[in-house]
Amino acid sequence: MGAENEGNMVVAALGDEWCVGGKEHRMTVLGDGRRVAVKPEYECADPRIARLLYDVRSPYLPRCLGLTSPERGDSVVRRGERNSIFSVQECLDTRFLEGREPLPFLECYPSPAVPSIVFEWVDGQTMRDIEKSALSSTRLEKWFDDILDGLAWLSQCAGSPIAHLDISPDNIVIAQSGDALLIDFSGARVLDGRARATEASRIYKEGYAAPEIFLGDLLPESDLYALAKSILSVWCDESAKTLTHSSIRGALCKLDPPFSERLRCCLSDDPVVRRDALRDCSLKPVTEERQLQCIKCEPEQMPTRDDDPCPYSLATCPFLEVADIICGE
Repeated sequence: MGAENEGNMVVAALGDEWCVGGKEHRMTVLGDGRRVAVKPEYECADPRIARLLYDVRSPYLPRCLGLTSPERGDSVVRRGERNSIFSVQECLDTRFLEGREPLPFLECYPSPAVPSIVFEWVDGQTMRDIEKSALSSTRLEKWFDDILDGLAWLSQCAGSPIAHLDISPDNIVIAQSGDALLIDFSGARVLDGRARATEASRIYKEGYAAPEIFLGDLLPESDLYALAKSILSVWCDESAKTLTHSSIRGALCKLDPPFSERLRCCLSDDPVVRRDALRDCSLKPVTEERQLQCIKCEPEQMPTRDDDPCPYSLATCPFLEVADIICGE
């Protein structure tokens, strides 16, 4: 086993696992040779997130490919593991399963020691590892919007607000395409009160957690705060927990004024104020108020296209463009 220092980061090779700053990452391969990332099922706060990431297609979200074979490693129990959360799919909301096939089982080599979720492997660098000289206000704002669009699209598909709750520069990967992808959804939740909090679930990361997190309030706007802190952390080239009010003000002054103002909104203690950072042309997360309205409505009373227009156009949304082509055939 070898280890090397990269600034303050220690990377230790551990076979099919490795640690970065004390955090475990896992990589293995499928039978066809594709590299994939795997995450133990028991670490996931809300298994419905895996279902959504399997169904949803977005350049800003990692795709869930399925589950590791249940015939391998099921007898191993560690770190408070419960029974496999996908063994009978019973704890998944029926909305996410009705009319859909169960997640497929995949053979991985080497096989994880415990039942795990399989995600596509994204080639790229974490935002933390991007050279400071390669950063600019325009590029940072593009990544900022990539992450928001990915989360907003996921919320739209879920029909309820979703919060990632663990956004940091280490969980944002800049793909070779230049797009920013948010990874590690183990702490993410559909905010409808049905998520289960595992012992390993983490909703607090020093320097990045929004103020309401400390009061036990989990909101989609909490991700806006963490994302702004992540942007400022890489822009200042220091950890968010060491950022001061003075250094934040100085960093904001060096960014383009419109983007700087958006970040200021995100850093507000008031979650409602943070919503002003969202672009008018982007998909916005579903609000709790709309969620309650939809639950109370009968199917024929659900919001119509006129009540809930899609903010995208054919010129800006690849999904609508593909749908238009298919429908026109």
